[in-house]
Amino acid sequence: MQILIDTNIFIHREDDEIVPKPLRKLEQSLKKSGHTIKIHPFSVKEIRKDPNRKRRERNESRIETYVELAYPPTPSDGESEFRRHIPKSSGNNRVDNMLLYAVFTDAVDFLITEDRGMHKKALDLSIEDRVFTIKEGRDYFEPDRPAIRGPASIRRTTFGDLDLNDPIFDSLKEEYEFIEWAKSKSERPAWVNYTEDGQLGAVLILKPEEVENIGTTPSLGREKRLKISTLKVSEAQWGSKLGELLISIAIREAIGYEVEQVYLTHFIQEDEDYLVRLIENYGFEHASNRKDGEAIFVKRLTPPPDTSLEPSQIARRYYPSFCDGENIGKYLIPIQPQYHNKLFTGYSKRQPGLNEFAGRFNSEGNAIHKAYLSHSNIRKISPGDLLLFYRSKDYREVTSIGVCENVLFRTANQDEIQKFVGKRSVFSEQEIENMAKSPTTVIRFSWHFDLKNPVSYECLLENNVLSGPLQTIQSISEEDYKYIKQEGGIDERFALD
Repeated sequence: MQILIDTNIFIHREDDEIVPKPLRKLEQSLKKSGHTIKIHPFSVKEIRKDPNRKRRERNESRIETYVELAYPPTPSDGESEFRRHIPKSSGNNRVDNMLLYAVFTDAVDFLITEDRGMHKKALDLSIEDRVFTIKEGRDYFEPDRPAIRGPASIRRTTFGDLDLNDPIFDSLKEEYEFIEWAKSKSERPAWVNYTEDGQLGAVLILKPEEVENIGTTPSLGREKRLKISTLKVSEAQWGSKLGELLISIAIREAIGYEVEQVYLTHFIQEDEDYLVRLIENYGFEHASNRKDGEAIFVKRLTPPPDTSLEPSQIARRYYPSFCDGENIGKYLIPIQPQYHNKLFTGYSKRQPGLNEFAGRFNSEGNAIHKAYLSHSNIRKISPGDLLLFYRSKDYREVTSIGVCENVLFRTANQDEIQKFVGKRSVFSEQEIENMAKSPTTVIRFSWHFDLKNPVSYECLLENNVLSGPLQTIQSISEEDYKYIKQEGGIDERFALD
């Protein structure tokens, strides 16, 4: 595979150790697996224009170890899809855009960059699963990934129990009188993650039931809402998908409080506003502004009655709602315990792996958006169809429900599979290589709910949903789906007929 490296990772460093240790480990993993590390010609030109002679010579020596990408594509004025998200620019921005265009056009398979602005643009271009930080790339291409990597350790506490001197709060202290405000809100519930050195890796602070008139331009009126007071992920945890996990937690809290809307306020940054792109990806919309200009982003958990969106769009914009009318396909998806453990970390019967007690976790388990691989011959699944995941072998029960986003049918091309799943894969590179020895179907999907009452194999058998052990993906009837929906306790508020 062709892995493009953003040379900004090391060209701005003034010290002698120009290659960060995590990058060295990533390079070792890539070379061990036979992948090619490449740099873009525009990156080479940028290095050679550096007026600092000593640093330029050092970096020119460094890039000699990489292969230059030959004849990279450049977007023309007629490239409407790319230009719709990324307008023409000059200087460093032009170099960044050319690197992203190489991924967008499949000239390379993945891009490694620490530039938050490029990750934001990757979201706009829907190639975010193929643009890695160093840490993400190191974990993804690690030859010996652990068999089970647990979810991030998230625990519920209160705002008052947190150390307000933790570095994660530094940026908030620059914006307003954070300490005084925090002390007055000490009773608010908080969800936190700690790094190995004892500092906060992520924090979510909620105001569960607010009934206030919010916004001035326009006024959004008085309604019962859940407010996200603080949502922060430290730089040490970038790439872990903890942001997705915290958004999911906020949504589950809103459901528990029977609140229809979730909102947060945020001063929009003109450049590299990753938070905005993250929350917009899960249905938050810029709905109003406060008097001081701070933006108000609101998310509805269910769509208005007059919505005309496609099922796949509803599942994304009004997550966790989904469409389940008679025109929606429904499929039972068997999944082996070791992969079920990785994908569905909230499953009640799941046994934590040893790595979890050591603080290790996987980004796939944290994510709302996931990927599933199978040797099934099925060719009928479409975006918007419902996927009912069945844990095979040990507990043998339907545990979770998701919505199909996209499908890659019956390919034996390992590189194509890896590009398609990107960051979503719970499979190691070796596992994907073994899978690809036979035609493989890959389903990208969004996870919506774990069933309140998992439906057992015996019940499925007794009610003629199954006639025997579930060995492969199986389409089920509307009647069979309604049985699982009722028995499993799927919340009717979010199942839209």
